[in-house]
Amino acid sequence: MAASPYRRFSSICPAIQTLVIRLIQEEFTPLLSLSAHVSEAAWARAVALADPTFLYCTAAEPAVRICPDSYSQLQALLQRELTKAE
Repeated sequence: MAASPYRRFSSICPAIQTLVIRLIQEEFTPLLSLSAHVSEAAWARAVALADPTFLYCTAAEPAVRICPDSYSQLQALLQRELTKAE
């Protein structure tokens, strides 16, 4: 049976989750309307709550991408949760 190219955040090992959270922070911070510094713990809780799905692309250059269906949901949840955490 072939492995699925899709993985939920919750199914990734904790060390990789930490890296993924940092990448999500880099991508989403400019898109979110946050007025103050948000803690690493708040980011971790918000991403875990969203539990986005990722797609492993293994074309010419391997990459991990947030699935389009998860992207807008993740952005909305991050905005809501991180605004509360400020």
